[in-house]
Amino acid sequence: MSMVVVSTVSNMSEYDRSVDGIRYPWATTDEILEAMKTFEVREDDVWLISYRKSGTTWATEIITVLSCGCDFTKRDETNPLEHTCFLDLLKPNMTEFAHVTATKKPSPRIIMGTHFQSRHMPRELITKKPKIVYVARNPKDVAVSLYYFHKSNKLLKTFKTWNECFQAFYDGDLVGGSWFDMNLYWWNRRNDDNVLFVKYEDMKEDLPSAIVKISEFLGWPVPEGKLEEVVKHCSFGSMKNNKKQHWYTESGLFDSSMSPFMRKGLVGDWKNYFTVSQNEAFDKLYEEKMKGSGLKFRYKL
Repeated sequence: MSMVVVSTVSNMSEYDRSVDGIRYPWATTDEILEAMKTFEVREDDVWLISYRKSGTTWATEIITVLSCGCDFTKRDETNPLEHTCFLDLLKPNMTEFAHVTATKKPSPRIIMGTHFQSRHMPRELITKKPKIVYVARNPKDVAVSLYYFHKSNKLLKTFKTWNECFQAFYDGDLVGGSWFDMNLYWWNRRNDDNVLFVKYEDMKEDLPSAIVKISEFLGWPVPEGKLEEVVKHCSFGSMKNNKKQHWYTESGLFDSSMSPFMRKGLVGDWKNYFTVSQNEAFDKLYEEKMKGSGLKFRYKL
């Protein structure tokens, strides 16, 4: 179903709503959620899935560079919005839903940045078994990053205080739903042949190894002698200064005067926000929610 989307988001009547117990922004329409039930997945698709603010843009760039054979001239000629499919949202100036556009793309398709919880993922994602890269980040840093993301994102309501954001994250009552539910689901699928579970903290500590790991999983090897250049290109500082990464700001969806889209990218910034009591409460919640899973994160490097 083709459609024309208005070029501004300033007149939205509501920020989000609950669907099956999960909050979604108004731009994740009922039609999008319904279409996911029957969305045709291809076996040679490459999917990047993550909870919001877990390194999605970072991993997207790595996969995009690898898909171009680490040819940076070819990468520079690539429009991120045309090269990849982001199924979750309507965006300004879109002429049709992303899932409609995706059906027209030749294989192999790269479907990036999907933040759907498992219950709203395409059903064929499990049966067709495409390559899936799942990026996970420690929840405390995710919570802080979400606090600033909500300040700047015009699709999302602004939390008045850090305490308000913390409570919503703790309760799983914010856009995207429970961090615990999403990460536990994909952690439990980490041994599937078509799933690669990557931790943000490991990428921060040893980016070259993470890039090689992703390249080997996807079957897109880094050409000999190119790894150092790929690492430099995909470093946080390089990406933050790369105008190709500013499409979100330029789309009109983001007010960078409130907070930049790519803010700090640090491991451990949560210590500047969590109170002692919040930290203790969250640690207790983590043990309850993730008991027996074996999923652990590093909260500093």
